[in-house]
Parts: sequence; structure tokens; C-alpha cells
Amino acid sequence: MRTRTGLMLSWALASTALGACAGGAQSGGKPVDPNGNTMQPAVVTRVDYEEALRSAAIKLTGNYPSLAEIKQVRDAAESMRQAEYEKLVDDYMSRPSFGAQVIDFFRDTFKMGGSDNRGGTMVNFDYAPTYAASLVVDEKPFTDIVTATRDTCQTFDGKTGKFSPANCPNQSAVGVLTDAGVQAQFFSSMAFRRVRWVQETFICRKFPAETSGAPQPRPGGSYTSPWDYNSITGKQNKKDARIDFQDDKSIVCANCHTTMNHIAPLFARFGANGALNMQIVVKVPIPNEPNAAPIDWLPNGEMTAWRVGKPVADLPALGAAIASDPEFGKCIASRVWNWAMSRPDVVEDGALLTDDMANKLLVDLKSSNWNVKKLVRKAFTSDSFVRY
Repeated sequence: MRTRTGLMLSWALASTALGACAGGAQSGGKPVDPNGNTMQPAVVTRVDYEEALRSAAIKLTGNYPSLAEIKQVRDAAESMRQAEYEKLVDDYMSRPSFGAQVIDFFRDTFKMGGSDNRGGTMVNFDYAPTYAASLVVDEKPFTDIVTATRDTCQTFDGKTGKFSPANCPNQSAVGVLTDAGVQAQFFSSMAFRRVRWVQETFICRKFPAETSGAPQPRPGGSYTSPWDYNSITGKQNKKDARIDFQDDKSIVCANCHTTMNHIAPLFARFGANGALNMQIVVKVPIPNEPNAAPIDWLPNGEMTAWRVGKPVADLPALGAAIASDPEFGKCIASRVWNWAMSRPDVVEDGALLTDDMANKLLVDLKSSNWNVKKLVRKAFTSDSFVRY
């Protein structure tokens, strides 16, 4: 709920009167009730549809509301102001400019946009955010963002607000997981930046992604992952390991890498230009930077997986596992809610919703067949949005 800081002054001015009502008793300058308990200040808010309209218009259309729109809310009978406000929100979300705003939202979310030459190949970094926006505007299931097998390289006409579906060139699609722009933008040694992007974008949490709740003491700290310590490659199970992911002298690398190493090989065949290759092309960060091999991440016989107990053999299986993870839906709901309420980033700034709130939004999202546009409307018409 957004409140004006000036309301705290109102509380301070009212303190004395409240104390008088309680027999004049005070506790540290705060009023107390007749039983001597410190009274908490009430959060004072008011509904302000004009204020809400200004914020909604800027976010949903990129511009201020017109004078006619302001008057439409201002001049309505008090009992009709909510309805008039909601009509305008619906109008904003039907305009071509709404699509452009949602694209910008996903450019920020995905940390990508535009185009660039990568190794002689022009890479489009707008396909992924544009496809995500098309799912919202066209009210398609948002789980398609990690599962769709076609039409993931779309373009947008800002004049009409229409998206033009097209298949991505030269490679099969698994939502944006196979998008050349994503793969090129987050190219790195052993594909770990790609794994981090997936985790933070769609799960809204930094690594470590999994904890067991039963810490095991190690020289460099506690091992908290639920994975077996030998499920990743290191000096303990491969003496000539090129990277020792089991190192625990100063920090316990395995806390993050037990999850990361089970996902990274699935992204290892995408090159620096985002194109899919027949062989692994990401490098091991050691002298001469050789191409990585499966043994660099996982010991022989260990399978790739999304989480412990959730094996995934390929990217389609990974996309399905992400889409079915409850944290995926709560993450999307949190991002939409934070956008509406002008809250900071859910990952970088830790602007999390309460579990209760996130779970309620997840229920709504699932019941609407993952229709994020309905979630956007819910946020911009909620009591939390219109109260100041």
C-alpha cells in the first residue's frame, strides 16, 4: 500500500489527544491505552482516483491522462468514480501504446533490447521482450515464455499495436530459452550467465537456488544444498578437474554450483552469436580457454536437472519444469505488482511480496490460464493502487 509520508505528521499531532483519551499516559512519547500498552498509529489512507489515474496513464500508455479523462473521473458521482476509473484503465490497455509500454517493461526485466553485430552476425535483442509482451497483450498463457515451439520471434507495429508472429531463423524454439538474443547477451564461460539469467528472471531469486535446511560444516562455511556433494565435478571425485567446484577452503562453491552445474550444459551449445551448434562451444576459464566438456560440470553418469529430484534431459523438459515451478508464477506476479506500485526490483533490491500476497496472485494467475493482462488490470485497479 502506498501512503503519503506526511501522514506520519498527522499521527504525531494526534499523539497528545490520543494520550489524553488514555488518561494522559505516554510511553516514550507514544500514546498508551488504559492498560498501559503502547498504541500503534493507524495507517491513514484515502482513495484518490485522480492521483491513481495519473500513475496508471503514465505506466500503461507512456503519457499523462488528458484533461477530459481527468474530468471523467473528477465529475463522476462518488459512487461511480471507481467504475469510471476502471473504464479508463481498460481503455489504456486497449491502446497501441500499451503494447509499447509492455515491451519496455520486458526490456527492463530481461536486461536486453536493440541489436548488435556479434562475430559477423547481426543479433536481434528485441525478439525476447517483444514475444513476452505479445503474450501479455494478446492474453496468451504466459507459460509459453519458456515452452512455446513456434512464433517466438515477433515484431510490433507501434501504430496499430499489433504483433506479427514469426518463427526464429535457423533453430527450433523453446520459448525464449533458445532465443539467439538471450543466448548472445548472456554468453559466458561454461554458460553460467545464461543459467543466472533464467534463475533471476523467472524465479526472482539469486543463487543459491536450493537449500536443505540441514547445514553441513565445511572449512569455508556451511554446505546447505540438498544435492549430494559428489553430484558435481571437483577435486574430490576427479583429481585432474579443470575447475574444482567442490572447493570449500574459503567459500563453499557447491552451494550454488550443485544447481548451476546441472542446468548449464543445456545451454552449452549456443555460441557467442546465439546460434545453436552441434558441439559444446562455451569455454572453460583457464589458460587457452578450451571448449568445455560434460565432465567439467558433472561426473560421468550424472544427469542434467532443474532442481534436485527433477531431472531434465533437454531444453523442452527444462522449460516445462520451470513453468510448473510455483516460484515461476509468483515471480511473474511479483514483477507485475512491483511495476504497478513503483516498487524497486524484486531481485536486485529484494522487493519481495509477502508469501500470502504472492500465493493469492499465483492462484489468480493460474485460474485465468496464465493471463498476465488480467493480472496487470488487477494491480492497476486494486485498493492498494488507488489509495494514497
